[in-house]
Amino acid sequence: MPVIRVGKVGIYVQEWGAGEPLMMVHGLGMSSDLWVHQVPAFSERYHMIAVDLRGFGRSDRPTDPGAYAVEVLAGDIASVAHELGITNMHYLGTSMGGFIGQALALAEPRLCRRLVLCHTGCRMSIPQDILEARIKALREMSMGEYGRIVATQALAPEPDPALFEWAVQKVARNDKRTYTQVLTEGLANFDVTDRIGTIQAPTLVIVGDCDRVIPPDEGREVARRIPGAQLITLSGAGHLSYAERPDAFNEVVLRFLNSVDQGRRTLGGCSSFETR
Repeated sequence: MPVIRVGKVGIYVQEWGAGEPLMMVHGLGMSSDLWVHQVPAFSERYHMIAVDLRGFGRSDRPTDPGAYAVEVLAGDIASVAHELGITNMHYLGTSMGGFIGQALALAEPRLCRRLVLCHTGCRMSIPQDILEARIKALREMSMGEYGRIVATQALAPEPDPALFEWAVQKVARNDKRTYTQVLTEGLANFDVTDRIGTIQAPTLVIVGDCDRVIPPDEGREVARRIPGAQLITLSGAGHLSYAERPDAFNEVVLRFLNSVDQGRRTLGGCSSFETR
């Protein structure tokens, strides 16, 4: 079942492994293929489900206004889960995928067993200078040229050249019209700041100390606002820690997913750790 229909929109889905379901949701301009470093480690214990969000990868690209609102994307994820017969799952989302995870946990709390929110915030929080540079570049450049800007912003300083080119090529494959619509319309009004305190799912928030796309303070705020959330800072990582520091990323995610619920909450705030 590589494509699941959600209304008129086809959502491409990849699956690996067996066990408790783990939904994996990418960020802006990426696809389900980005989890290449996670599949071997996670699929040993979990049934991994990775989607191409509408507008990206091999999924359909609707053009109607409002088609890419975060709440709509969260509805797609819920529909995919229900179509697969999943009533309770772990959720891992990065960047925009983290926005979607928060919206999903608020809309369908019974569906979300545990949340892992990576390089994200509780509002649209890309710094204005970076956002303006991206919008200008989208008007004036090819997606390949634009991809080099995104990779430079997304990765920590002095990245591995092969990783840099990988990130460039992921962005270059995007449809410019769709990408622009998601960036300027779909994400613009996202803000759940005043509501995420009601999220009950055990939550892990991961930030990179070199993240220039969504600054780590935004993730720290998510962790402060969700009761009992854990916060992990990955040193030397930018916005793509799952690819920049995959071993450390995998270790902290698996440790969180494998932990028991008893004693998970701390009164009055989050617990915080730094991984070097």
